[in-house]
Amino acid sequence: MPGSGTTRLYRPDPTSAEESRKSGTATFAVHRRNALRTEIAITGEIDAANGRALGQYVERHTGTSTQLLLDLRSVDFFGSQGFTALFYISVHCSRGDVDWMLLGGPPVRRLLTICDPHGELPLAADYEAAIARLNQQARRRMRAATAG
Repeated sequence: MPGSGTTRLYRPDPTSAEESRKSGTATFAVHRRNALRTEIAITGEIDAANGRALGQYVERHTGTSTQLLLDLRSVDFFGSQGFTALFYISVHCSRGDVDWMLLGGPPVRRLLTICDPHGELPLAADYEAAIARLNQQARRRMRAATAG
C-alpha cells in the first residue's frame, strides 16, 4: 500500500518580494533577484526558538522560484535546530524541484562538519561559487527541457 502524507503548500504572495521578518534573535530577509532566483539572508542566531520559523519562511518564499540561495554568513549562532531547518529546506526544495545553494559562516560550517560530515547539503565556498553552481544547474534544466 503506498504511503500517504500531507504536503504544506503556500500560495506565493507577490507583495512579499522584499519582505523582512524578525524571529527571536534572528532576522529573515528575502530578495527576488529575478523570476527564477530567490535569495534569503539570515542574520542573528538560529536556535530552538526560531529554527522551525526559518524552515517555514523559506518554504513560503520558494513557491514561485526554481532556485534558492540561502545566505547564513551573518549568523552568529547556529544550533541543532538550525540543522533540522536545513534538512527540512532540503526536502522541501527537492520535492518542489527547486535548486538551492547554501552559504554559511563559521558557526554554520562548524555544525555542518558534525551533522553533515558527508557534505549532503549544497554548501558553497562563497557567493560567486554558489551563483556559478546555480547558473550551471539552470543551463542543465534548459538543455533537458529542450531535449525532451
